[in-house]
Amino acid sequence: MTGLVAVIGLGPIQFDRPVWLLLLPAAGLAAWWMGRRSLAGLGPVTRWVALSARIVVIGLLAAAMAEPHWRTGSKHVSVTVIVDASESIPGHVQREVDRYVEEAAALGRDDPGDRLGVVTIARDSFVQSLPSDKTDRVERQHIGSPDGTHLAAGVRLAMAVLPPDAVNRLLIISDGNETIGSVLQTAEAARAAGIPVDVLPLTYQHDSEVMVDRLIAPATARMGENVAVRVVLQATRATRGRLAVFMNGSQVDLDPDGPDLSTPVELKAGPNVLTVPLRTRYAGPQKFEAVFEPLVGPGGEVIGDSILQNNRAEAISFVSGEGRVLVVREVDLEAAALVEALADARIAADVRTADQVPPTLAELAGYDAIVLVNEPVDLFSIRQQEDLRQYVHDAGGGLVMVGGPRSFGAGGWIGSPLEDALPIRLDPPQKRQMPRGALALVIHSVEIPEGTFLGKKICEAAANSLSRLDLIGINEYRLAEGVDWVYPLSEVGDGTAVKRAIQQLKFGDMPDFAPSLELTHRAMSAAPAGQKHVIVISDGDPSPPSRQLLQKFVNDKITISAVACATHSFVDQQTMQYMANYTGGRYYNIDPRDAGVQIPQIFIKEAQTVKRSLIWEGTPFVPAVASAGSEPMRGISSVPPVAGYVVAADREGLSQVTMRGMENDPILAQWQHGLGRVITYTSDAASRWNPQWIEWPAYRQFWEQHLRWAMRPTGSATIRVATETRGDETLVSVDALDPQGERLNFARFQGRVASPDGSAQDITLRQVGPGRYEGRVRTAEAGSHVMSLRYVAPMTGEDGTAGVVEGSVQAAISKPFADEFRMLQDNAALLRQVAELTGGRVLAGDPVRDRLWSRDGLTMPVATRPIWLTVALAAIGLFVIDVGIRRVRLDVKALAGRLRMLVSPGKAPSGRQMAGLRAARDTARQRIAARSDAPADGESALREKIQAKASAKFEAPPDYRPADAASRDRGRADVAARPADAGSSASAGKAPDPEEGMSRLLKAKKKARDEMSDE
Repeated sequence: MTGLVAVIGLGPIQFDRPVWLLLLPAAGLAAWWMGRRSLAGLGPVTRWVALSARIVVIGLLAAAMAEPHWRTGSKHVSVTVIVDASESIPGHVQREVDRYVEEAAALGRDDPGDRLGVVTIARDSFVQSLPSDKTDRVERQHIGSPDGTHLAAGVRLAMAVLPPDAVNRLLIISDGNETIGSVLQTAEAARAAGIPVDVLPLTYQHDSEVMVDRLIAPATARMGENVAVRVVLQATRATRGRLAVFMNGSQVDLDPDGPDLSTPVELKAGPNVLTVPLRTRYAGPQKFEAVFEPLVGPGGEVIGDSILQNNRAEAISFVSGEGRVLVVREVDLEAAALVEALADARIAADVRTADQVPPTLAELAGYDAIVLVNEPVDLFSIRQQEDLRQYVHDAGGGLVMVGGPRSFGAGGWIGSPLEDALPIRLDPPQKRQMPRGALALVIHSVEIPEGTFLGKKICEAAANSLSRLDLIGINEYRLAEGVDWVYPLSEVGDGTAVKRAIQQLKFGDMPDFAPSLELTHRAMSAAPAGQKHVIVISDGDPSPPSRQLLQKFVNDKITISAVACATHSFVDQQTMQYMANYTGGRYYNIDPRDAGVQIPQIFIKEAQTVKRSLIWEGTPFVPAVASAGSEPMRGISSVPPVAGYVVAADREGLSQVTMRGMENDPILAQWQHGLGRVITYTSDAASRWNPQWIEWPAYRQFWEQHLRWAMRPTGSATIRVATETRGDETLVSVDALDPQGERLNFARFQGRVASPDGSAQDITLRQVGPGRYEGRVRTAEAGSHVMSLRYVAPMTGEDGTAGVVEGSVQAAISKPFADEFRMLQDNAALLRQVAELTGGRVLAGDPVRDRLWSRDGLTMPVATRPIWLTVALAAIGLFVIDVGIRRVRLDVKALAGRLRMLVSPGKAPSGRQMAGLRAARDTARQRIAARSDAPADGESALREKIQAKASAKFEAPPDYRPADAASRDRGRADVAARPADAGSSASAGKAPDPEEGMSRLLKAKKKARDEMSDE
């Protein structure tokens, strides 16, 4: 039935499930039939009122179940403007768009309730203002990346914020050059919803433009091989300029006979291809870069070029050679023995400091393994930490982390992106009794742009660097409460509570350092912790603390580090530096322009001060070795004594611990993480904790086996990789030959591609021909996409035995600039298609003629509001009234009379009513007189008996002594002075008949019982 009648409308009420209304006739008839007997004892009027109330209650319940809605028509129009904020639109055109919308809104809407909303689009979409009758301009605060245009996402977002109580229009103001998605597909959804999409095309054309379309270099090459790098340039007209080529950051001399390294080029209209031969001298990734330099006129104007962002392209070739390892250390002595062992094992190693680590994932992928020797986390940016994780998981590289006093948990790696890639947990187990550290943060206002947001982030960074058992406390100054703890000094735990408290920070401007430091000292001095440290962040303008207060910190071995940010004077800097120097802490003076980068790293570094408790040092002992099933530990059954290590915990899963220390702590562990392998050694590689290891005969064997196990396998097959970009995707082609030079068939190629934004995707190649494999991968983002492939294939040896050949290969897919900068003219035709598809208009850009809030062709919507709850509550209230009507007896006539008296209180009763009242009074008097004149004998005897009892109650006892004569006289005088009671004579008459009274009571009781039985 619900399928036949989906919706029924009765005036302004609409029922979405009208089938429930069919209950009304049947339920009403049943209520009437049952009410014939149950309501028989009521009067006729009351009976019909109760029956009507019962039927109305049933009707309201049926209506509530039918899901009623109140329908109201709308007369307002809402226009949501979708503004293109991408970089393909020139700046002067964007300013004209803003002016156009403001003028259109200033001319006035057709109705005061008409609304305007704004959505900006580029690579991402953002709502700048919800549809409102108060909006009158474009608030261009697009915070996303402007190097793309996703029109479809903008239309979807605009449709999501449309008001339901108005008729809606969408207006797209764009050049129509979409680089992501399909706006035509989204326009189909708008048409289905009855929403017209108006368009205002932004037209332009770059007549003079030169673009470095792409730089073509082989994805793989051999060391010493000559490679031909081809530069493809596109020109809209014939022009001249200069071309520069760089290899690994060094400019190649293209004009040996001239004074410049770049070479002059003459370009014709259309594509131009220039070939540059280069020789690969080193193994690893070779980065090539081509730059076109347009001519500059005498006035400094650029000749023949409009968009400078597309004048640069790059490519990367991976040059095969012997395996290479990158060793990162800060002190030569800490890694000297390890580097010497690698050299003896003929493993090429590049030794660098943390600030010399390659900045991109593509360059890191040129190494087969990376070794971090006693490196703290604060020396690496968050981007570098993410790259290290991707290097292992997605690029298939190996990672070996060697311990020391500033490594692992003691170096602040707890909570870092790299921690998840390690085969151990850096936070010690709960059962491990370790001396805890205590960290207190004293927060003052951070008076820089987005200072509050930055302050919260740095507090979170400090909390993340602590272990679960460490103590942390945060206090700040608030204007109303003064100085107090936002998070009292307590254990970090899982970090949820402290992060919740951090979000409540107000960053008040404290007038004096003393109250905050006194509060901090009281808590820290009583804290059960081995290392106690305080970090103060401020601009330095509060009054400095006294020397006596700072001496308390020194006496209790509590250090203070001061972070000065945006100080107002040199005196403020001296205040901060004095606190740090006096207590043995560190002082930092932050440039506000670099605060977003420096402050988080400083807080992470300072948090390491309390992490020294994670270090175990003591009498040297021989670790327990479990080498069974471990390839790196093959042939090694015992090791020399160890005098110290960083405490960590086991990690569940496939992690394998091959060496354990005191209380079963993991010292040496290994596992496979994604495509790569990771080894952790929590002791050091120097003489501080391992003095006997350096002289150990198996020292070189130990490190060689572990490094070779972690290094990316190179394989013996000949693999050639080629890439071809097709829009947002890249076609990857692989030609594979076995060691004998035959085509390698039936191989399985699998791997991952790491994107510039930190994401990764899997890739699988399928065989399309003899020795040829192909696959596709999405490469929409500009930058270098690093691809790592591993292959396994069956192979028959020279002696006829079956075997397998396996290895890995790397390649980089370079997209130098976004497709946004390839657009040389608008795509107004696409926008016209959208308008035609949805029934919208193509606007001319005239605010007067365009009439943004035009009602032409629009159907005013009907807004519905559910009212089932109101109907149900009305049914409940009426049901209570229904029960009252049936259970409570009401004298309708008396109520009507009372109502008339209330309505007309000054009106005298009619003569008939007065006559009736007088007659009733006379009749009552006659009955009383008759009873008093002729009392029955029994009645007289009963009356005398009652009077005798009453007299006896008031007779004086024998021993009663009467009052004196004066008292008796006063009593008589009082009685004589009272007026005679007019009704005394009547009361002295005949008393009422007791039997007659009992008879009336019995009759009334029987009548009430009968009425109750009828109910």
